[in-house]
Amino acid sequence: MNKTTALLLLFLAALGVLPVQASHAADLTTRADQLLGIPYRPDGVRDEAGRWTLFEHPEQTFPSPGLNCSGLDYCLMRMIAPSGPPARQAGRDRLGDSGPASAMGQDWDFGYDLILNLSEGLSRRWLLPEPRQVSTLDSGSTALGFPVADQAAWKKALTQIGPDQACLVSFSQTGRRKGYTLQHYHVGVILPDGSGGRWLYQALPKSGVTKLNLSDPAGMARFQGMFSGGDKRVLLLGVTLPPGR
Repeated sequence: MNKTTALLLLFLAALGVLPVQASHAADLTTRADQLLGIPYRPDGVRDEAGRWTLFEHPEQTFPSPGLNCSGLDYCLMRMIAPSGPPARQAGRDRLGDSGPASAMGQDWDFGYDLILNLSEGLSRRWLLPEPRQVSTLDSGSTALGFPVADQAAWKKALTQIGPDQACLVSFSQTGRRKGYTLQHYHVGVILPDGSGGRWLYQALPKSGVTKLNLSDPAGMARFQGMFSGGDKRVLLLGVTLPPGR
């Protein structure tokens, strides 16, 4: 859906011509589309004060926008669920199992910790593809989701994302980098639109912030081509957004 169509849906919904469900979904993607085209910046984030900075070095600022995949998740969730944590807490090591001394490799589960930190305090559940409540016993080494290539799992999981929900995504792979047994190496956000689309927003080094419609066969084929090879898995966290967002 392009911006003109999304804005038209919002206008019609306000007049009562369309159901509220379509309005909510169109509103989510319309806001997220404002981030499209932002260049990729390693470790880049826009913090809660609106500064373009870095996760690891918040004292450094930039005059122009730049986001990495984690920064996009943080920035997008701040747009649709503004009560989230400050940037310095977004990657908090929840179980104390990361860091320089970790046998799994430093920050091996950063993406896993990030999606849970960004959704703290909201109603949420894993889409595996069958839904399951988040447990304090879950960890980045056990909550891995399903294989990226599993078409049937994708279909079941995507249909569970409602018009008032966002889906935070963590991609993991074994043996991806030397010194790492397992790594949650990439994150994204899936948002619904008012026409049944399920749009994956992500930040990539060569193209910056982009989106793909995973409910469209061509979009799913392109996505799976980008993430083919190796033991790649995807973990989906369905999050119900607060009212009046």
